[in-house]
Amino acid sequence: MKRGIFISGLVISIVILLSLQVMAQGGKINIGKIKVVPGITVQELYDDNIFLGNGTNNTTELKESDWITHIMPALVFDYSFQERGGLSLGYSGDLAYYSDNDNNDWQTHKGMFNLNYKAPGGIIIDINIIHTDAEDPYGSLEGYGRGLKTERSSNDLKTRICYDFGNRFKILAYYNYYKQDYDLPEDFTQDYDINEFGAGFQVRLLPKTWGFFRYHFGERYYFTHRGKVTEANDSDFDWHRVNAGLTWDPGAKLGGELNFGYQLKDYENATDVGGNRYEDKDTWIAETSITYSATPTIALALRITRAMRETGSDYNEYFEDTGIGINLQKVILTKFTLTVGGVYSVNDYNTPREDDNYRANIDLDYQIKDWLTAGVGYRYEKKDSNYAENNYTDNQFMISLRGVY
Repeated sequence: MKRGIFISGLVISIVILLSLQVMAQGGKINIGKIKVVPGITVQELYDDNIFLGNGTNNTTELKESDWITHIMPALVFDYSFQERGGLSLGYSGDLAYYSDNDNNDWQTHKGMFNLNYKAPGGIIIDINIIHTDAEDPYGSLEGYGRGLKTERSSNDLKTRICYDFGNRFKILAYYNYYKQDYDLPEDFTQDYDINEFGAGFQVRLLPKTWGFFRYHFGERYYFTHRGKVTEANDSDFDWHRVNAGLTWDPGAKLGGELNFGYQLKDYENATDVGGNRYEDKDTWIAETSITYSATPTIALALRITRAMRETGSDYNEYFEDTGIGINLQKVILTKFTLTVGGVYSVNDYNTPREDDNYRANIDLDYQIKDWLTAGVGYRYEKKDSNYAENNYTDNQFMISLRGVY
């Protein structure tokens, strides 16, 4: 089964930027000070290439189509501290059922925790936690498992403590932790955790615009070793990175961050399991995600990313992942919402391999009730690699019904 590189990071970020209002549509259920927002989406999807094969003579690479039914429940509990912030607990799931290839059925579940608290005296605390139990074919940001159903879990913790000097200048400290753990023994090269520490400052430049500078130090540790892969030859590494840019207050026409930086990556071991030398690397990076609300009915989202990604713990292979994506969302006649977007990314390996990735989408939603939405959509995805076995194209057509109360 193909394990190609995936551009989901760009796509998911853009979808999140333009879809945060979905659960905000609900909130009709209140228990004291707690807002309860249940939701469910039912989607019927036709996929003409469910395994992302390219039609070669290798039977595991043949193109195969199927109808997939997605049932996606969600539930959020939201407690407000009034002007001092809020606390949220949430769950979302995706249960996929294939019409013909029912042995490929899968389920993914996510639990979420978010705390934002503005204490008296200028201290601000942010804690975000996402726990995921996945059994889907979407792969990882490193590209592992794309098109192949893989069982894994992850924990993603992001924390921030800020001291606000009169809403003009802020000093910030960060701690982030990420753990990825695959269930099957043969996937051990993807088992790792990350610890990252950081500090920075923000200064107000305009009424709703801030400039920022951040420094982070982090390390990735591969905690599962098998066969010839040991602590003495795995691809553990640490890094230093600096980022600078602009960010905006909630409610401004611009949202998100304009974020560019530079990163230095240092390996802990000299050679991999095959005796190939690890090479320390430094390059520019980007984590830009910007939304622009041009009018109450038109919104744009832009995403620019660049990162160095390690493919696994067993070899010295890595790639530079550079991409750009844009989405346009337009409300038509108050009831219809049209979303059109595209993503392009290139994966440049430290081997002769190079992949060009393309994705396009168009969606039309109709607001039946204030809590009920119907939609239709189309997705196109293509990988063009100088290693022909990695090429594929994929077309998806979908209809959906979503309720958020």
